[in-house]
Amino acid sequence: MSCSLRISRKVCLASFRASIPVLLGYMAMGFAGGVLLAKETGLGAFWAFLTSSTAVSGTLQFLIVDMFCNQTALWTVAIITLSVNIRYALYGLPLVDRWRGIPIWMKLYLILTLTDETFALVVENKVPEGEDSLTYCFLISMYNHLYWITGVVSGNVAGHLIQFNAKGIDFAMTALFIVILLDQIKSRGNRFPALIGFASALVGLLLYPSNMLIPSIVIGLVVLLAFRSKLEPLVASGGQADE
Repeated sequence: MSCSLRISRKVCLASFRASIPVLLGYMAMGFAGGVLLAKETGLGAFWAFLTSSTAVSGTLQFLIVDMFCNQTALWTVAIITLSVNIRYALYGLPLVDRWRGIPIWMKLYLILTLTDETFALVVENKVPEGEDSLTYCFLISMYNHLYWITGVVSGNVAGHLIQFNAKGIDFAMTALFIVILLDQIKSRGNRFPALIGFASALVGLLLYPSNMLIPSIVIGLVVLLAFRSKLEPLVASGGQADE
């Protein structure tokens, strides 16, 4: 993989199209987070920009509101943040070899912006033929980061200017996951990883009903890595391998 970005109109449009479901979800979820930041804490657009650009996490964005409102101890915030977002470290494991040797600034930015939705799109890797995969993945990460910042800042501004009921808007992230899953399983080859993820979630729910996320992710990654050699050709060929 090239260590420099090769930006073209084709790869910019392709990465933007792939990120449209995230645009809809992040704008809605970020808007809700920005409104809460304005309504509950009174903090303005500067803080909305600062928190959303450095904490690319819906859970953490809402936790920040709670921290300011209830004067939550920093060590408590740190523990909760680690327990909720440690899954991103697991997400990075399949990408280590793929992004080996890239510039440190690029690697740090990709780490900062690696979220559930970005990971799903990066792994799917619908890079146009003849275009650079690293550029495609970097643009997706950048687009999603900008969507989140825009959503939070615009929500914060709206929260200061107008009165409205934002009840239920937090369902946007759940809807976003469903849209991304449906898009992936349209490809026959992508159904097997989706089924593995679904089964892993069920096992995690049965074993640890109160905290299923990390066990489910670990189980899913172990199974995917164990069958990686068989799954990769199948996904790459759209399910036509060995038929």
